Amino acid sequence: MAPRVCDGAIIILDIGKNVSQKEEKDEKSFFIEAREFVSRLIERKILSQGKNLVGLLLLGSKKTHNRMAEECDDAFRHLDMILELQEPTWEMIRNLPETPSKSRGDWIEALIVAADHFKNGISGIKFTSKKIILVTNFMSATCLDGSDIEQVMNGFKEDDFELDVIGPDLSDNSLKGEDIEMAKKFIETTNGATASFKDAMRYLLFHKKKVVNSMPWNVDLSIGPNIKIPVSSYIRLKDEPAVNKWMKAVKDPVTLTSSTTEAIIKNKIHMNTENQTVVNHDAVISGYHYGQQIIPFTECDKSLLYNSGEKCLSLYGFTHSSNISWQNLRGDGLSYVFGRKGDKKAQHTIRCLVECLHEMNLVGLVRRVYNKGCAPKMYALMPVIDNDNYICLSMAEVCYSDEIKYMTFPSTNLKRFECSDEEVNAFKDLIGAMDLTKAYDDTFDDTEAFPIAETVSPAVQYVLDCIAFRAMNPGKPLPKPRDDIMMLFKVPPLVEKRSREPLEKLKNMFSLVKIQKKRKQEVKHTVTEDKTAQNDEKPNGHVLEDKIPLIKLPVANPTLVTKIGTNTPVDDFKTLVDNGKTLTDLSIGMTDAIENLVYCNLDGTYSKALTTMKFFRAECVKADPTPYNDWIIKFKKTLNERKIEDVIALICSNQLDLILKEENNLSTYDNLNSCESQLYENDTVPDGTELTIDQEINDLFDEM
Repeated sequence: MAPRVCDGAIIILDIGKNVSQKEEKDEKSFFIEAREFVSRLIERKILSQGKNLVGLLLLGSKKTHNRMAEECDDAFRHLDMILELQEPTWEMIRNLPETPSKSRGDWIEALIVAADHFKNGISGIKFTSKKIILVTNFMSATCLDGSDIEQVMNGFKEDDFELDVIGPDLSDNSLKGEDIEMAKKFIETTNGATASFKDAMRYLLFHKKKVVNSMPWNVDLSIGPNIKIPVSSYIRLKDEPAVNKWMKAVKDPVTLTSSTTEAIIKNKIHMNTENQTVVNHDAVISGYHYGQQIIPFTECDKSLLYNSGEKCLSLYGFTHSSNISWQNLRGDGLSYVFGRKGDKKAQHTIRCLVECLHEMNLVGLVRRVYNKGCAPKMYALMPVIDNDNYICLSMAEVCYSDEIKYMTFPSTNLKRFECSDEEVNAFKDLIGAMDLTKAYDDTFDDTEAFPIAETVSPAVQYVLDCIAFRAMNPGKPLPKPRDDIMMLFKVPPLVEKRSREPLEKLKNMFSLVKIQKKRKQEVKHTVTEDKTAQNDEKPNGHVLEDKIPLIKLPVANPTLVTKIGTNTPVDDFKTLVDNGKTLTDLSIGMTDAIENLVYCNLDGTYSKALTTMKFFRAECVKADPTPYNDWIIKFKKTLNERKIEDVIALICSNQLDLILKEENNLSTYDNLNSCESQLYENDTVPDGTELTIDQEINDLFDEM
C-alpha cells in the first residue's frame, strides 16, 4: 500500500515561567501572544482543507510526556507531547493551556523530541515537508554543550527539517545572547524563517484556500476532418464557494452533541391528489410543465432527444478579435489550453497556432462537449503570450444570440451634452488623483492598492470567519465583519486626500439638481369632459406642449358575471338568475363547479362544495328536480370509481341525496332504495356478471 503523502508541522509552544512576565504594563505577555498565534495558525490549517498533519509539544510544562524521556532518565523533562501528528481539529484549539506554568524547559531538547516524533512516532506517511515551529522567548537557557548542539544541527540538516522561530525576530541584530546565536545558526542551516508576533499575525490576517493541482481535461482539438491536435485544458479562473464540501451532522436535542454517523431518514412517495392514495414508482410517468399543461415524457420519448455525441473540441472557424467583446462572453471561469504533456509535436503546433492568431489578430470559435451526454457549448480560443512563463490559448464561453439583452439608450451626440476643455481636464485630474497604483507612500512595501489576483474576497473571508467563530462559540450570535475585512471597502487615505480638490472643482463646474420622482396620480374624467388644455404656462414662463385629446374607450365591467366559477358559485348563480338565466341553463355550470371543488380539493375539507350542493338542491326542489337527480346519480358513481368514499358519506349524512316525490311531485323516485336498485341494474350488472358464476365452473372452462 502506497504511503500517505502530506505536510507535517510540530508546534513547540513555550508555557514556562519565562513567558509569563509582561515587558510593559499595557502590553500582553509573551504567553498570551503565543497562544493567539498558535490558535490562529491551527485555525488557518483547518479552513485551508489541505493535506496537513499538526502536532503540539508544550515546552516548560509541569508534566513530562514524550518518548525520549522514557528512554533517557533525568533528561527531556517538562516536555509534554499533548498532540501527536494528526489532522488539525477545533479540539486542538480548545485544549490549549489557559495559563502558563512555573516550570522551565530546554528548547534544544524540545527540538530533539519533535524530530524524534517525525522519525519514530508515526508510520505509513511520507512527508513532503517536515517543519518545526518554535515559539519561545529564549529566556530559559539550554543545558547542552556546543558539541551536542552541533550534532543536533547536523542531524536536522541531513533529515531535511525546517525550523521556524516565532516571537523574537532573530533578524534584528540588537538581540544578543548565546541561545539567540544558536537559534540563528539553526535557522540558517535548515533554511528556516523567523518573524515577530506582529509580522506573523499579519501573515495570518486572511484565510488562504487549499492549493490544488489542476486536473487536465484531455481532448483532441479538431481542425477540419483531418487535423487533430492532442491538447489539455486547465481551469485558470472559476467562481467557487468558500467551502465546497460540508460534513452534515445531526444535533441531539437532549445531549446537545452532534453526530456525523446519524441522519434523518427521508422517504419520497408519489401521491394521487384525487383520491389521496400512494402511487408506486413504476407507475409514475415524468412530465414537464408547458404553461398550464403537463406534457408527459415517457421512456420511448427519450430516443427522440438530441444527442450531443462524444466529448470533443471542434474548431468551427476564425473571426476578427474585434467581433468578440466582453459583452459576448459568459460562463463562470476561464481555461488555458496547452499541447498534451509529453507530446512535443502537439506543443509545437499549439505554439504556432497561438503566434498566427496573435499576428493576424484572430480568434477561434470552437464547439465543446465536456463529456458524452453533456450539452454542447461554444467557446472562444484567444492567444495568450507570456514569454517568461508560457504560450497557450485561453478558452472562454461565448453567449448565444438568445442570451444577449439588447438595450437602447438616448443619443449623447448633442450640443447640450458637449463638454468644454476645462471640464474634460477636470475629469482627467480626478482620474489621475484616484490612481490605485500609487495609493500609498514610501512607508509601505507596495504602493498599489487592491492588486489584481492578490486581493482577497471580503465575502469569502467573512464566511470563513463565521465558520471558525461558530466552531469555537456554538451558542453565541455571529459577529460583525472584523476591521481587517472592512478595510477592503474603504478608499485608501492617500487617494482620498488627492481626490478632494478635483472633486470640489467638479462640483463647482456641474451644478446637480436632485430630481424627486413623483408618483403617478390617477385622473378620473367624466363622460362630459372634452376639454384640452393648450398653451398652459408654468410659473417660470415655459410653455407646455399641446395635450393629446382624450379618447373614450369602452371600459370592461369587472363585476360582470358570465359563468359560474368556483370562487363564489352561489353568488354567481343568483346573479345569473337575476339576469334572466333559467335553472336548466345554469345546471351544467353549477354541477361543474361542484365537481371541481371536490376533485381539486387538497386539504380534505369539502365545506364549500357541500354548501353549494345544498343550495343547488334547494333550488331544484323549488323548480325541477330532474337536473339534480340525473347529476347526483352520475356523480356518486364517479366518486365510487375514484374511491372518494368520504364525500359519499358526507352526501348521505347531510341529506344531499336524490330529491324524492315527497319533496317534489315531479321526481320519479319514491325512496332511496329504489334508486340504489336501479343504479345497480343499469350500471353494475354487466361488470359484475362474472362474479355470479361459481368458481368451479370457471375452472372447468379453463381446463377445456
